[in-house]
Amino acid sequence: ANAGHAMFDLNRYTVDRLAKAGVTAEGLDRCTYAEEGLFYSYRRTTHRKEPDYGRQVSAIVLERE
Repeated sequence: ANAGHAMFDLNRYTVDRLAKAGVTAEGLDRCTYAEEGLFYSYRRTTHRKEPDYGRQVSAIVLERE
């Protein structure tokens, strides 16, 4: 925690919301900021004042049964 900074657990929040909607979900203990070899991180890039950052696109498809 940082003094004077609010902290938010997006992973936990998302898993909880999905569970309330009846969706089975699991949060992974991964950090896009720290795991540079695996993930792009906008936050990491801006902290380093680098000129560009990677991109990621995700999609979820719900099919009717």
